Amino acid sequence: MLIKKFCFSVMAISLLLVGCANQASKNESQPSATLPSATDLSFREFYKLPIGPLGLEPTAKLLSLRDKRVHLQGFMVKEDEPTAGIFMVSLVPVNIPDKEDGPSDYLPGATVFVHMPAEDVAKTLAYRPGMWDLVGTLQLGAKEENNDRISYVRLVLDQAPAQSSAESQDEHKEVTSQR
Repeated sequence: MLIKKFCFSVMAISLLLVGCANQASKNESQPSATLPSATDLSFREFYKLPIGPLGLEPTAKLLSLRDKRVHLQGFMVKEDEPTAGIFMVSLVPVNIPDKEDGPSDYLPGATVFVHMPAEDVAKTLAYRPGMWDLVGTLQLGAKEENNDRISYVRLVLDQAPAQSSAESQDEHKEVTSQR
C-alpha cells in the first residue's frame, strides 16, 4: 500500500512538472502582440561585396529595411568619451582613441550609430564588452551626429538596453552622493 501511494505521488508530481514546462514553452513561443516582429539584419548584409570602384554600396536588403523594425547583434564600440544618447556597434570589438587624436580610427564601414529612445536621450551608456542584441527602427542616409561623426546607418532603439545590477548600483551611489 505504501509503495502504491509513493508511485502515485511520483506520477502526480511528474505530470504536474511536465504540464508546467509545456505551458512555459507555449508562452515563450507566442510573439508579442504589441510590437511587430523585427527582421534580422547582419552587418555582412549592409554593403555589396566585393567593394567596387564606387566604394561601399548598400545592398538591396539594407535599402528595403529603411524605416522598418530590425534586430541586430554587434559589439559596442569602446569610446574614451561617450556621447549622451548615442553609441556605436560594429561586427567586431573596436576601441577608438580620444577625441583629441582626431578621426584617425579604424571603425569598420558597417558601423551602426545606435540612438537611445526619446525618453533616454540624456543617458550615457557605460561600455560593456560582449555581444549586444538590439531591436529598433533602421534609418539610412548621411547625418552628422552629436559626436561630430557622420553616420549612414542608424538604429533608433525601441527601449534602452538593460543595465547590469552593478551599473545600477553605481548610478544609485552617484545620485545619493550628490544630495
